[in-house]
Amino acid sequence: MAVLSPSANLADVRYEIRGALTRHAREMEAAGHDIIKLNIGNPGHDSEAYGHEQGLEIAREVIAERHRARGARDVAIERIFIGNGVSELIDISLRALLQPGDEVLLPSPDYPLWSAATILNGGRTRYYRCTAENAHLPDPLEIEALITPRTRALVLINPNNPTGVVYPRALLERLVAIAARQHLLLLSDEIYDEILYDGAVFQPLAGVAGDVPCLSCAASVPQCHGAMGHSCCTARRAHDQRADRTRRTSARGAPHYSGSHRRQQLSQRGHTRRCAVCVPSDMCRAYPGV
Repeated sequence: MAVLSPSANLADVRYEIRGALTRHAREMEAAGHDIIKLNIGNPGHDSEAYGHEQGLEIAREVIAERHRARGARDVAIERIFIGNGVSELIDISLRALLQPGDEVLLPSPDYPLWSAATILNGGRTRYYRCTAENAHLPDPLEIEALITPRTRALVLINPNNPTGVVYPRALLERLVAIAARQHLLLLSDEIYDEILYDGAVFQPLAGVAGDVPCLSCAASVPQCHGAMGHSCCTARRAHDQRADRTRRTSARGAPHYSGSHRRQQLSQRGHTRRCAVCVPSDMCRAYPGV
């Protein structure tokens, strides 16, 4: 299993308002102690001024159950994180991972946020092709040939935006094997996992990745429920067997619809839905308060 080293940019970041002291206070509260919370900007009214930094517990419980039902193992609400849309969580995750000059393998064509977030956080983009001649599926041999000593992560967009293709389980297994051999973090963008065509079957990467560190983005309110502007994203941290390691959370290809075309179709049909991301624990601990 790969050991994930957090970015050196976070070495001097401190935020004890939501750090170790707050975690200890929660443990005391769970043990029955009454805690007066002076750290969260609550002026003393009955309502909380700020919610839990990982998101509402009841929402995280529902998300955890959804992942269990889809084959993810060792899911706990302590490993679920809710963000303001998947874009925020992708940026935060890459910020926690990348050192200047580190490389991220991305599909071409890709969802541009992945490229932008990689570059803005000091990384370098390297693209593997998903050509029409290969049914818009990636070639594992090409991916492995692109890996260098600076490669840190492999991004999968499944179902794909913009092509709409759905990755078969056998392909996912080969990509997981590459990540295991090369000690890469898997970043799986699955926010269109309920938008499937022509009988395509979606396989969550959580059910394939096993002990390979993996971050999954899934269940987007705007994308899958046609509710543009109502962004919510959750992050499930993968199971860790050791303190410094993590573990995570088919089909024939669907017709190749662009992202904008799919959103228009969903809006017309009145579909709705939510968003999720699985974050490896090393990256979570890299951020004070998480």
